[in-house]
Amino acid sequence: MGHIKAVCFDLDDTLIKEIHSVMYLSILNDKLDELIEIEREEQERKCDWIEADYLKAELARGVPVTRIEEQFDTILKPIKNVNEVMSMLHEQHIKTILITAGPIQVARVASELWGMDAYDGSLYECENDLFTGRILSHLGDRGKMSALEKFCLKEGIQPDECMAIGDGATDIPLFRYCGTSLGINCGEEVAKEANNVIVTEDLMDILQYIES
Repeated sequence: MGHIKAVCFDLDDTLIKEIHSVMYLSILNDKLDELIEIEREEQERKCDWIEADYLKAELARGVPVTRIEEQFDTILKPIKNVNEVMSMLHEQHIKTILITAGPIQVARVASELWGMDAYDGSLYECENDLFTGRILSHLGDRGKMSALEKFCLKEGIQPDECMAIGDGATDIPLFRYCGTSLGINCGEEVAKEANNVIVTEDLMDILQYIES
């Protein structure tokens, strides 16, 4: 593998499919119908995606944080070979970080289960190990950018030594920051900003873009 020293991954629709991290919390709380209604209003542009996230967060009120890990593998649908790819990257001394606009609590569990080096996400408030339904700090595109910059500074990694992999609009600033970018299963807007684009159900397919 070449000069890349770190790979930054998005979570929703990149490493997990169909059920995104906020939806996961709603499912754990039997609030999926309510979430679907919020997403309908979002699609009709009655609210933007960040406003929608705050509304969706309310649906997680009362969910124990411990349930995230307990039901992660039974409800969420990761792309194939996530663990294997993380291990292969680490064998080549490439750092991995997970950065999502979704709940940091879900990012933490995913990062630990997959053996990633670091993670960041929106800070959802919890009291006594229960979600309160509030977001203390939302990690939109600017927040994701700041998180990656801090990680690179801590690890002594230059932007051109970092690769960003994602599918959404919040990943575009990361694509522009990193020396290499890969749009995975993404739409046209994101594809235009990526150095490379791939459609796949197997994370192993990203390795060809990391190899020298």
